[in-house]
Amino acid sequence: MSVSWKEVLRKLRTEPTVSVPEAGLALGNLSRNASYEAAKKGTLGVPVHDAGGKKRVASVAVLRVLGLDEGGAPVAVVKGRRARTAASAPAA
Repeated sequence: MSVSWKEVLRKLRTEPTVSVPEAGLALGNLSRNASYEAAKKGTLGVPVHDAGGKKRVASVAVLRVLGLDEGGAPVAVVKGRRARTAASAPAA
């Protein structure tokens, strides 16, 4: 699986989780194997979760480490689109 940085960044901004190799690419240009090894050792830099037998990383965790978390406002993904949250809704 060869994924570009641009594709990983799009996924980080639109999907709630990404794979360990995608997180490794974003966080340190790590290869697939190096990403899984860092996750196993706990040195990937973000928490890794087991979801249905697959290792996943919360997109917001990676974005925060990269300083791209959109000011800390929560971002929800609904059918591929961002949904308004209490923090992003206009004031009444």
